[in-house]
Amino acid sequence: MTPVATGTETGRRGRGRPPRLSSERIVEGAVAELEREPSVSLTIKRVADSVGAAPMALYRYFPDRDALLQATADHVLAAMERAPIGDGPWQDRLRAWMRAGQERLRPYPQLVPYMTTTQQPAWIPGLARLREILTPAGLDDEDLPLAVALICSTIIGHAVYDGYRRPDAEMAAQVHEATGPAADAVRPILAGMPAAHARLHEVVLDTTVAAVERLAAGRPGQVP
Repeated sequence: MTPVATGTETGRRGRGRPPRLSSERIVEGAVAELEREPSVSLTIKRVADSVGAAPMALYRYFPDRDALLQATADHVLAAMERAPIGDGPWQDRLRAWMRAGQERLRPYPQLVPYMTTTQQPAWIPGLARLREILTPAGLDDEDLPLAVALICSTIIGHAVYDGYRRPDAEMAAQVHEATGPAADAVRPILAGMPAAHARLHEVVLDTTVAAVERLAAGRPGQVP
């Protein structure tokens, strides 16, 4: 007789024999957990529960948590679709490319450090597309790599900030209880933070595009 799963096992994997465990299935479980709760630390136990396995079983496929996170980051990079960015000036296409990248990274702030250190070639198609977008800008061989580095660091940096910053309400509540000149000085700033964060990404995009425009015009130090 086939054992019947009970409790949380039934909810996660249904009735009958569970699917065969594999590195691919473990990584897919890790991705699902990150998308479900991006801000909760991804642990071996959490992923094991997701795939209906004992935590020790995962160590047959990944020696430690870092190895699992690296494999998950490589999977996300490889799965990034060529989001439509339309036609028009390269500036508009660059904004669309950066927006798509930001949306793709939003559920995975924990994976960003692993994406930046990956030794897999999953990032090559995305970088080639960025090169294609920037071609009309006419950047020379020295400024094109600088523009690419600027754009990529902007996307990654914003993803880290957006993923790990403390909630505005939590910060405001803490300052509300504080007293003194310093607390009085920052209260107006914190009051405006929700609106600021709603505008932040578009301001970052505009600033980055403007910097690339200056590079293309041969005026890296000029402020528009």
